[in-house]
Amino acid sequence: MGTDSVSINPDDAVFTRKLVASIEQRIMLEKALGQVKVNHDWDLPDPDEE
Repeated sequence: MGTDSVSINPDDAVFTRKLVASIEQRIMLEKALGQVKVNHDWDLPDPDEE
């Protein structure tokens, strides 16, 4: 989605890094297998649509 950074509490840093890595890995695997899942809750509005 293009996220470059997130703000978290220092106590949650290790957990958050592992969580983000696992989600990124799942996304890459789904793309490689052609099984990308669409979650409309995550969709952002298209700035080109009026």
